[in-house]
Amino acid sequence: MSKPFDLKFIPFSALHISELNMRHSDTAPDIDDILPSVKERGIRQPLIVRREGGTAKKPKYGIVAGRRRYFCLSAIAADGIEIADVPCCVMDAKDDALAIETSIIENVARLAPTEMEQYEAFKTLADKGQSIDDIAAVFGITANSVKRRLALGSLIPEVREAYTNQQIDAASIRVLTMATEEQQAAWLELFNSDDYCPTGTHQLKAWLTGGGVITTEVALFNLAEYTGTILTDLFGEHGQFADIEHFWESQNAAIAKKVETYKADGWKEVILGERGSHFPTYCHVRHPKEQGGRVYIETRDSGEVLFHEGYITDKEAQTIRRALSNGEAEGGKATKMSKPEMSGPMAEYMNLHRHSIARAELIKRPDLALRLSVAHMICGARNWKLDGSGIRARKDESRASIEASKAEAILSDERQAVCDLLGLSQKHPQIYYRHENPYDVCEIFARLITLEDADILRIQAFCLAETLAVDSSEVEAIGILTAPDFGAYWSPDDAFFDILRDKPTINAMVKDIAGKSVADSVVTDTAKQQKQIIKNRMAGHGVKDACPDWLPRWAAFPAKPYKAVNGCAPAERVRRIDKMFKPA
Repeated sequence: MSKPFDLKFIPFSALHISELNMRHSDTAPDIDDILPSVKERGIRQPLIVRREGGTAKKPKYGIVAGRRRYFCLSAIAADGIEIADVPCCVMDAKDDALAIETSIIENVARLAPTEMEQYEAFKTLADKGQSIDDIAAVFGITANSVKRRLALGSLIPEVREAYTNQQIDAASIRVLTMATEEQQAAWLELFNSDDYCPTGTHQLKAWLTGGGVITTEVALFNLAEYTGTILTDLFGEHGQFADIEHFWESQNAAIAKKVETYKADGWKEVILGERGSHFPTYCHVRHPKEQGGRVYIETRDSGEVLFHEGYITDKEAQTIRRALSNGEAEGGKATKMSKPEMSGPMAEYMNLHRHSIARAELIKRPDLALRLSVAHMICGARNWKLDGSGIRARKDESRASIEASKAEAILSDERQAVCDLLGLSQKHPQIYYRHENPYDVCEIFARLITLEDADILRIQAFCLAETLAVDSSEVEAIGILTAPDFGAYWSPDDAFFDILRDKPTINAMVKDIAGKSVADSVVTDTAKQQKQIIKNRMAGHGVKDACPDWLPRWAAFPAKPYKAVNGCAPAERVRRIDKMFKPA
């Protein structure tokens, strides 16, 4: 256990910035927001220091936390004003790890450090013997987040420097953590030349592998037994295969085993399509295994393999229907004495009446109607068209922000629970697919019959949530009716501030959080400077009371615009429906 801090008043001349300070560079920080307060009231919050050098009579102290306050005192001293002894909390000089932790916590509370600053700090802690779990526990983040920052250590110095100088974007740097030093050097040479240079997640991954990108999630074989190289950047869920040809050797062997399994299970024919060809469901019809249905295997260039069980061609289905209508029995030919008992017009006549009677009975049984509607919501039907293709975002930062959000974590847990209720046990729980849904309506319907109403309603709610359109008025209506606490789900993150560009809107946000006088005083400042004021106010830096719970006007149901309704999409949608719904 670390020793408690001792409070001392130390001469200003005995202080310097410690190398263990997270931001110990020679570059002077921006102190304009706190310098007037320090000039007027002095240092109100003690610096955190440790003994570093000097003599027994004249010790020197390194500042672990409080660098900006120190630079304020330096600016005052430069004006010829004598500096009184500075209040300091002195920590154990031998506890390097605690000093680094203290510096990081101080800086994170004031202003979120960059990824490279976090990497440098976390690496120093790791070098001092702290485990990944220890580092994660200190700063209240996941162990995976620490691993991701430490992954930046695989970058060559030139690439790290370019990223620190914001010359390389975040998406590219994460992919580069997968590259060898030789690949990084080759890429950097391209980057600094006038030639084409691949950037971003997809293009850069394809460049590293010399072609397409195949991730480990599509592998049918045991990854533990794979002898090839798997690249991982520690930023995504899945790695990718470095050698595409070697991947296909293992994948094809697994497909061959699957074909043998199908045949042993009684399937008479298994059709394996060429790689990259699409299985056309529109010209195939479902047909049971016992009556000659086949298995069609679709292999995509992405490495994904889909197994379509129980299909025959549409042409074959038509032949069977004609044979039945002409009286052909199993393996026999039609004769004058073996005509079908129901002609085509008669079959249509009876089908129409059966349809009407079933509908008339269904309206008496809302319990069955509920379950069948949910089955249709999951599988689709001839008269239903669904799209549950998931999150789509133009910017990687937006997608990453959503994927890491609390609301998506809740939906992910519920997706697993719904799959368990439906008996759809699989490695990655999924209800909706981009192309054909593999589930049969009647199979799902039969499963739903066995569940209680409460479970059905739970599944129904999830299916509706999964297929809800992103930029729809329905989203606003649900928000108005449920009145969620927006701040409990979301707070402004780096992606929000990166995308925020309109200066009048930013200035209006400054006015909301800091007041009209501050907003007016910085109205000609850059957008970046004004956004920094918002961040500082949220962190409580330079003000008596922090505003960590501040939210923009958009982060509410209903959303409120800063300028005009016509320029704020959520507010425009609310204007169309506000008379239809009332808050809960």
